[in-house]
Formats: sequence, structure tokens, C-alpha cells
Amino acid sequence: MILFSICDIPWWLLWLLPLLLALLLWWYWRNKYDNMVDEYKGKIKGLNNTISSLEEELAACKTKRSELEGDLALTKGRMREMEAEMQDLKAKGGSTLGDMATAAGLGALATSLTDTSDEAPEAPEVAATAPVASIYAGIKPDNLQIIEGIGPKMESVLKENGIDTLVILGGKSEAEIQTILDKYGDKYKIIDPKTWASQAQLAGDGKFAELIDYQKKLDTGKDNAVGMTDSKLEKYLIKIGALKAFKQDDLKAIEGIGPATDKLLQENGITTWRELANTSVERLKQILTDAGSRFGLSDPTTWPQQAQLAADGKFDELREYQDFLDGGKA
Repeated sequence: MILFSICDIPWWLLWLLPLLLALLLWWYWRNKYDNMVDEYKGKIKGLNNTISSLEEELAACKTKRSELEGDLALTKGRMREMEAEMQDLKAKGGSTLGDMATAAGLGALATSLTDTSDEAPEAPEVAATAPVASIYAGIKPDNLQIIEGIGPKMESVLKENGIDTLVILGGKSEAEIQTILDKYGDKYKIIDPKTWASQAQLAGDGKFAELIDYQKKLDTGKDNAVGMTDSKLEKYLIKIGALKAFKQDDLKAIEGIGPATDKLLQENGITTWRELANTSVERLKQILTDAGSRFGLSDPTTWPQQAQLAADGKFDELREYQDFLDGGKA
């Protein structure tokens, strides 16, 4: 009978077996860990793709929201103009029908309206054209934020110290304003209020056009701008819908051009303001005529002139010119 004794096992084998077992366990867990890592990497990649997709959708939504807010602002501005027209019509309500008819150039009708016969004739409907409300009518005298360099927090600081209107701000010296700012610590000491009073004086005097020109020469309220900058008042007027904003080479910015006409011009190679400015009225009429009766009522006579102003960046002149147009017609 042969008996097996552990003592008969070589000593090196006793050391090798635990090592092999450890290596086997290490390989098992390492393989399992690698699989888990690969699985989570796949999930992370999928989540990153989802995030990228959502970010693109969010950016598109923000762009659409900005466009809709712009449309809403313009609509509100037009509503205010219509309200002003209604108020003007109400104010004219006390005028005699004869005077209204005469003002409209209806001499014969005026005579019949002033007739003293017992049976009064039926009052006609007379179209009255009310003056368009000033684009600056929506600016409140206590809106200090139209001043370049003044934001919500700064406006609050000034109003806490009794400067609650543009007129009051316009009467303050730079030293007086700086003294107020110094009370609020180092954060406000570095602010330069040098031009605030000058801007406020223009606003308080109702010289808003001059204020816009002045602000275009400033850089965040400082008179060290290099070249022309955006006017804070002009951006505010665009925001509230009192002033039309122009997107670069948007042909619909031209009075008389709508989405359908814009598409038609694009299809005919006219894609920028400069190209429209360099296109003759005769060619524009031919394009409209060839497109059919749908565009027959369009009159492109003023389009190149409007486009020239837009292409040259003369937007103030363009707005003034468009105020005199009726659907793009002079």
C-alpha cells in the first residue's frame, strides 16, 4: 500500500499553486472589469451623442425664440402706433362732418353735409390719416438704463441716492456721480460715469436722435471707442418694437418685399442688398411680370434706392425714407 504524503510534494509546487490561483482570479476580475468599462464607455458615448443632439435642438429653439420675440416686439410697436391713431381719430371726433369732408377734398359732399334741410344726409365714412406716433414715445423719463454704461444694478444705486429721472441725472456733475459710486466699494469706484450726464441731458431735452449718434461714438459709456459702436438707446427701441431692426442682406427689410417676393428675387440671383441696389428697376419689373399675376401689383421703383441705403449702412436714413413710403411705393 502506497501512502501519499504532503511532504512528498516539491516545495516549489506548494508556492506555485497559490500563485496560479491568484493569477487566475486576477484575470477573471480584470476581464470582468474591462467588460464593465467598455459597457460604460458605450453608454457615455451614447449619452454624449444625446447631449449634443439636445444642445443643437436647444440652440435652434433659442434662435427661433429670438426671431419670435423680434416679431412680437415689432407687432407690439405697430399696436402702439394703431392705438395712437385711434386716439387721434377720437380727438378729431369733435370736428364737423363738413370740415372733415372738405379736408378730404370732397367739396360737393361738404356742401350736402352743411345743407339745412330737415332730413340730414347719412354721414359718410371718411378715411383719416393720423400721424404715426414718435418712435421715442415709449421712453419713460425714469428709464436710466437707456444711458450707455448704466445697467439694472447701477440704475438702482442712482435711484437710491435721489437720481431717479434722466433730467436729474443730466444736472449732476461727474464728481457728484463719482461720490455716490464711491460709497458702494471698490467694485463701483472703477466705473467711469464721465459721459452719463451728457447723455442724460440729451435724453431729458428730447434729443434722442442726437443721443443715438453720441452713443455710437462710445464704448460701454466711455468716450474711448475705436470706430462706431451700437447705440444702447437704438437697441432698446428695437427691443420694444418702436424701431425696425435690419438683418444683414435680408431683402424683406426693403419696404414692399415680402417672403414670396424675397424668394423670387433669390431665385433670380438677387441675394444681397448690394445686388438689389445694382439691379435696374426695368429688370425688377420684368422679373415680377414673368412670375405671373400674383406679383402684378408690386412696384419695385424704390427698391434699389432702399437697398443702396441698407448696403451702405445708412439705416437711419432708410427708416426715414421708409416712413414716407406706402407699401414700398413713393
